Amino acid sequence: MKRIVSLLLVLALLLGIMPLALADTAIDPGEKRKIKLEKVGLNEGEEGMSPTTGLPLEDLEQVEGFAGLAVTGRYMPMLVQIDNTDGGVDKRAPWGVSFADIVYETPLHKNGNTRLTFLFSDLIPDSVGPVRSARMGHVWLREEWDAGFLYYGYSEYDSADCGAELRKWKVEDKGLAFSGTVSNSKPWKQYYTRRKGVAAPHNVDANVSAMYDLIDKDFVAPNHTFLFTDELPEGEQADEIHINTGHKSYSSTLIYDIDTNLYNRYLGTGDDLTPYEDLDTQDHIGFSNVIIQFTEVKWPRVDAPVAFQAGQKYYDKKGSYEVGGNADFFMGGVRVKGYWNREDMESRTVFYTADGEELQLQRGKTLIVIADSERWKVSYEAY
Repeated sequence: MKRIVSLLLVLALLLGIMPLALADTAIDPGEKRKIKLEKVGLNEGEEGMSPTTGLPLEDLEQVEGFAGLAVTGRYMPMLVQIDNTDGGVDKRAPWGVSFADIVYETPLHKNGNTRLTFLFSDLIPDSVGPVRSARMGHVWLREEWDAGFLYYGYSEYDSADCGAELRKWKVEDKGLAFSGTVSNSKPWKQYYTRRKGVAAPHNVDANVSAMYDLIDKDFVAPNHTFLFTDELPEGEQADEIHINTGHKSYSSTLIYDIDTNLYNRYLGTGDDLTPYEDLDTQDHIGFSNVIIQFTEVKWPRVDAPVAFQAGQKYYDKKGSYEVGGNADFFMGGVRVKGYWNREDMESRTVFYTADGEELQLQRGKTLIVIADSERWKVSYEAY
């Protein structure tokens, strides 16, 4: 009897000092949320504050050789297609991600491989990589920002022909398309180089700040200002987020750190986790906001996805360009249910909370995961 009591006391002590993980809560991408969306326009930016991170621009370190809003005073976002082979960790880790305002993760292959897109605005580095190819959804993503677009090749398969799409939207005519596979006669080609010690094709480096300087100074990028708040959100506790793409090497986990108010990103699931880091700075990359944006994906080929974060009706040539779907937001250690909507190809994506109002982000970096609503599984848990 004494032995049983002792064991119970030990168990009670352990329970008192060890966090208990609750069961995973799976998110249903097709849940009928019945959210009535408020009509919103463009947001006015705060003086001296970043429109993409909500941070004071004067507090950002101005690194020699960098460009961007905090350095030049010019708002001209740049989107860069980034390699994510083997999940982008260890010897495949990217460089320049420490300075990205927003990271997008999108489907690349039907087996669960993903591709990343880094958006730079506040600070635009002179070395970013590894630069890789684009898919149709990335071209449509570029349209909402009307950003400078860096890519090393693209899909050209019938209904997933990125070249035709770039021409349709006159991206090259605007001087915003920076292909890495062009001839040396193009002025930006000199700013693509190869990193020594990194195996091809995972070694393409881009001087993004130099390409930023090539864009016509009279060109004005559209207003894409987010709303921000200093208040922590209310919602269901969410200490971990699990994103299962269907491929072990690309599935990821984000763990909330209450001290920094960040979700730190890891590749892997369970106890087999590898920190997602910047190859150059060795920074472990964390995010103030994690947005799961569920969307339908069509596959003209297994390696040529068409992700409808925009343009489904346009793609099918039926009806309007407007598109939307369920979205889930993780900020301040909680999950908030919501919805996303994009009125047309040149409109910004607006994220809405369950009350139909535009989402207010935490200040800092944002990860936006364009999740295949049919194939990917997303869940979260509380401790």
